[in-house]
Amino acid sequence: MERRKEIIVFAFNPTYSITLVYSLLLAFSFLIAFDFETIVLGTKIRNDYKGEITIIHTYSRFKKALSIALASTLILSLGTLPNLAHASESGLSFPTNTSFSNTSTPTFEEKIVVKIKQQAFLPSKEGKLQLQQELSPLSAVPQLSFEPLISEQLLPSANKGIAANHFASVFDRYYYSKIPAGADIEQLLQKLRSVSLVEEAYLSKKPELANAPIPNTTPVLPGDDPRFSLQNYAQAAPLGINAPYAWQFEGGDGKGIKWADVEWNWALNHEDLVAHNIQLLPGGTNDGDASHGTAVVGVVSAVDNAIGNIGLANKATPIVSSLVRSGGTAEAILAATQVLSPGDVILLEIQIGYGGPWLPIETQPAEFDAIQYATSLGIVVVEAGANGGADLDQYKHWDNKYIFNRDLPDFKDSGAILVGAGSSTVPHYRLGFSSHGNRIDAYGIGENVATLSATSTASTTGYTDYFNGTSSASPVVVGAIVQLQGIAKAKFGVPYSPAEIRRILRWLPFNTPTADIANDRIGMLPNLKQIITNLPTPGAVPNDTTAPLAPTNLVVNTTSGTVNLNWTASTDNVGLIGYDIYVNNDPFTKARSTSNSATISGLPNGSYTFTVKARDGFSNLSTASNSVTVQVQVDPCPAPWSASSTYVQDNIVTYNGVKYQAKWWTQNDRPDLKSGPNDVWTVLGPC
Repeated sequence: MERRKEIIVFAFNPTYSITLVYSLLLAFSFLIAFDFETIVLGTKIRNDYKGEITIIHTYSRFKKALSIALASTLILSLGTLPNLAHASESGLSFPTNTSFSNTSTPTFEEKIVVKIKQQAFLPSKEGKLQLQQELSPLSAVPQLSFEPLISEQLLPSANKGIAANHFASVFDRYYYSKIPAGADIEQLLQKLRSVSLVEEAYLSKKPELANAPIPNTTPVLPGDDPRFSLQNYAQAAPLGINAPYAWQFEGGDGKGIKWADVEWNWALNHEDLVAHNIQLLPGGTNDGDASHGTAVVGVVSAVDNAIGNIGLANKATPIVSSLVRSGGTAEAILAATQVLSPGDVILLEIQIGYGGPWLPIETQPAEFDAIQYATSLGIVVVEAGANGGADLDQYKHWDNKYIFNRDLPDFKDSGAILVGAGSSTVPHYRLGFSSHGNRIDAYGIGENVATLSATSTASTTGYTDYFNGTSSASPVVVGAIVQLQGIAKAKFGVPYSPAEIRRILRWLPFNTPTADIANDRIGMLPNLKQIITNLPTPGAVPNDTTAPLAPTNLVVNTTSGTVNLNWTASTDNVGLIGYDIYVNNDPFTKARSTSNSATISGLPNGSYTFTVKARDGFSNLSTASNSVTVQVQVDPCPAPWSASSTYVQDNIVTYNGVKYQAKWWTQNDRPDLKSGPNDVWTVLGPC
């Protein structure tokens, strides 16, 4: 906080007089009040950039006080006490008062703070700690200039009444330095931490007020919506996202936020939607059975009207944009951007296929660019991850690039939040049809979702208890996002950016993971209570760029063709989701584990070198563990493939003397015909 400079002005009143002796006594009292501490030679420690600690005695305030005292003597000998007043340098006057306070806004600067160990000090005669010059660590980093962190007047040790308290003297050991322009803060901190007499060195950050949202002025009343009890996805975690918790707070019902559903058709006059008077954006056609679109909009926006369902964000403004138009989905996205504002949301309820599994719509370049444009405007885009059961880490684009794999250099980030599908029961698990991989940001409930339904765009009623797929999962996530954006706007006046929303959804302590998060790879289910309890400020949402520590002590052994791995667990600054196991420097993960052990089977005869990396919720990967090489002896061939049998991920079969491994759930897909890079089977080699 800047110190306000003031000039003391004494008004002259010729009507009264005062004795010179009284004036001298008063002047002397001013002298004592202004600079007593200067008389006793207050000191500060400063690094003079030459590695020396200099004790600086400051007499300037003493001189200034003396001058004021002498001048006051002369003036007061001609005037009187009752006319004493203050005036600032700006010329604004203030009434005489013993408790004048500075009303300027306090400023805060980040600074480097060090706590010096007790050994570097000796007690002075006054009982305070005195830094030994020859042991001072403050000159270890010449770029920094240190001063005491706590002003001398406020040091507890200065109060004789508490001097005996051994906790009081600790504050003498804290010093701070401003940060030089362009300095590498982490490097400076590391240097300081390496000094033997430095106990702590850290960056002092600006404190934030606790962000408790305000109560909702338009209460949500789910008790009179007869189907609310069926909406498990809205209930408290871990079952659902805990929408009612957010409803307590202003904006938690979505008020003030708009969102657009991009797909084919809707029953906009449905009894649980008609009150919204939903806008169909120009250029698209609303034509079809409307069951899908009505179900999607119902999850988020069913009206709080005591009729059927209640939407997760029931007071948000829904908009629909049909992709049945000349420019397709890309144009539908652009149409939505024209009516939405930063913080609003677009939901893409569509998927595409190219002869293989269904894939997210951003696989197509025009849609990718439209999404990227929307997110650049501050609009949050949520995208169904698709129902093809595809491992997006392994998906190879038509230009031979792995565009969905964050670990590889070809990765392309549209900025959209990709959503996978989890079970309706707890503990949640990935449903077999759901896309998965490190590109998936969050999951919603992908089965048994109770919502609205329709048989045509003219329907006015209709409900279902069995909406499913990433189609049902995505609006559950959208509902949570719209609720958060409403709270942010009500609390802070601004919403979160698209990148901040994604970071919130990926923050492991805030959300609900699946039972096997490392292998499911569909992110986490939003937990609104946890997020709101720890509500971050827009513009200051933490970003985790710190990789976990590497696993250590990897041990590998084989038994009858099965490889068993064990290692010492890693740690992470936010939270681990598990471990990736690599074989022979292949950039693609061979196996994954939530614990610090794994078993791998299905490898042909040969020599294999294994390493393990830890992964966190932001998909940061650690460096590799130690490597271990073993020889694998394969057992006889597995059972032949059967058209009538069902296979799941990692099942191995033989077909015409060749071994194949399943990537996802499959039945009646012949291995030799379905073993391309985007197909269900992987060729392992001859049996």
